[in-house]
Amino acid sequence: MGGTSYRRRCGAGRREPRGLLRYSDEEWARIVQVAAGLGMRPGAWAQLAAHDAAIRQLRGAASDPSAVDELVAELRQQRRVLTNIGGNLNQLARAANATGVIENPAAMAAVLRLVRNVVHATDELIDRVRAELLR
Repeated sequence: MGGTSYRRRCGAGRREPRGLLRYSDEEWARIVQVAAGLGMRPGAWAQLAAHDAAIRQLRGAASDPSAVDELVAELRQQRRVLTNIGGNLNQLARAANATGVIENPAAMAAVLRLVRNVVHATDELIDRVRAELLR
């Protein structure tokens, strides 16, 4: 967003003041920080965030963030697996490049099968993350 904006325009008519919200100093500091990062005023950002949260809740979004935490943990584990596979693949490639021959075709085939399986599992995990975020 360019410049400091107040809030998005709504097509449902004029906005009216409704209620008074109260924040601790710590809560307000977080709101100010996030709003500033988006080029918004804190009140406008809080209004937008509250409205977006209400829409998610009405759509049946889980109020418990544990599902997202579990998916993040799975993503971290997936990253560790991919790092290990990458190390194995690099060792096999280094040996093949040094000699010009794949000395252990069975090991190479096993690593490539593992790569294929992890890519498939990663695709499934991405779909689950996407579904959770779109709830």
